Amino acid sequence: MKGSINARDLDDALAALQKLGGGLAPRALADALNHTANQARIALRAEMEDVFNPRPTPWVLNSIRIIHAKPSADPEAAVWVQDQGTGKNPFSAEDYLLPQVEGGERITRRSEKYLRESGILPAGRFVVPAAGARLDAYGNIQKGHMTQILSGLKAMKLSGSDNAATDSRRSLRKGHALAFFVMKRGKTPIGIAERRGKSVAMVLAFVRQPQYRERFKFHDVVRRVAENDAQLEANIDKAIADALAGRLPSLPSRRRR
Repeated sequence: MKGSINARDLDDALAALQKLGGGLAPRALADALNHTANQARIALRAEMEDVFNPRPTPWVLNSIRIIHAKPSADPEAAVWVQDQGTGKNPFSAEDYLLPQVEGGERITRRSEKYLRESGILPAGRFVVPAAGARLDAYGNIQKGHMTQILSGLKAMKLSGSDNAATDSRRSLRKGHALAFFVMKRGKTPIGIAERRGKSVAMVLAFVRQPQYRERFKFHDVVRRVAENDAQLEANIDKAIADALAGRLPSLPSRRRR
C-alpha cells in the first residue's frame, strides 16, 4: 500500500518557490513534501489507534514508512506500509493490514499452520482465543501461552527443530503434554482445552476463516492530508522561510514533526 504526495496543482505556491532560485527551490519543495508525508504518517497512526479495538501492537503502529522526496524537477513523497517479513515472521505488516483496508480473509497464522500440519486443526478452520486463553494488552493470546499449547500438543516446529513437549522428566514437570487436548462435539474437533488440576477451560476455538470489513481508511487518510491545499501551502511557506534563513535540513529524513 502506498499513497503519494506532490504539489503539482499549487501554482501560486510553486511560483513563490521559484523566487528562491534554482538551487534552493527544489530543496525547499522536497522539504515541504516530506513534512507533509510525515503528517500523513502521524494521521495514519492515529487512525489505526482509533478504528482498531483492542489497539494494534507497536509493530503495526510503527509500520508506516516514508519515501522521502528528493530535490528534482518534479519531486514526490509517499507513505507506505512495511511489506516484508522480518526474522522468523514471514508475514509483513501489509499482510495483516490489507484485509482491514480492502476487506477480505485473514491470513493463516504460524500457529494455525503448525496445528494444521500436525493434523489437529481441520482444513478450512482457523483459531481464535477462547474464554480460557491468556491475552496480552492487544487482545491477542499471549505468546508464552500459545507456545505452551503448541508444545503440549507436539505441534511446535520452529526453524526445522521439534520443540514439542516430550516424555523427559524436565518436560513432564512443566505439565504441558498432559494439560492440553482437543475438544470435540461428537467426532468434530471444536477447539483446544487446557486442564490444570480440576479446572478445565477452552483456550482456542476452531472457527471458519475470519472475514474483515473495510475499516482502516488508509487511502482516504493519505488523500485527506495530500489534498489539503492549505496545509501543504503552509508547509511550503515554512520551507521557504527555512531556506531563506539557511535552516533547510541537509538530509531528507530529518523531518519536522
